[in-house]
Amino acid sequence: MKNYILAGFAILIVILFVNIESIFSQEGIGTNLILIQMKPTFNGGQPIVFIGKLTGQGGHGIANAEIQIKSDGPCPADGVIASGFTDKNGRYRIYSITKVWDASDNFIRVQAHFAGNELYSPTISERSQIIIVYPNSTTEKCVNE
Repeated sequence: MKNYILAGFAILIVILFVNIESIFSQEGIGTNLILIQMKPTFNGGQPIVFIGKLTGQGGHGIANAEIQIKSDGPCPADGVIASGFTDKNGRYRIYSITKVWDASDNFIRVQAHFAGNELYSPTISERSQIIIVYPNSTTEKCVNE
């Protein structure tokens, strides 16, 4: 009986050794990112707050994760119009000031992005948010540098 246990243990060690690369090469724990819908229209220069939550597969909040709010507009070049970090419960409130991010029609679509880290997989919010900015004479224009 002892020999069977040792043989089983040896087989288990071999299986782990052969599969060690696949164990450590996984992308990470799956994540879910929510961007809560808000009213779509804003006056230029008005504060805007992006609210949502980042969770892991079990529904637990992921703390201290950087969230970027990215736009499909031409400015800024990297698409990031705001960024911030999640709190201890995985919630985020990212404040910014509206600008003219797309001078052609003042209309952009945004999504929240999490780039992932050593433990969690990257993700993008499922739902996009429409933002329309009505500029006035003092509204700052986005400038690509």
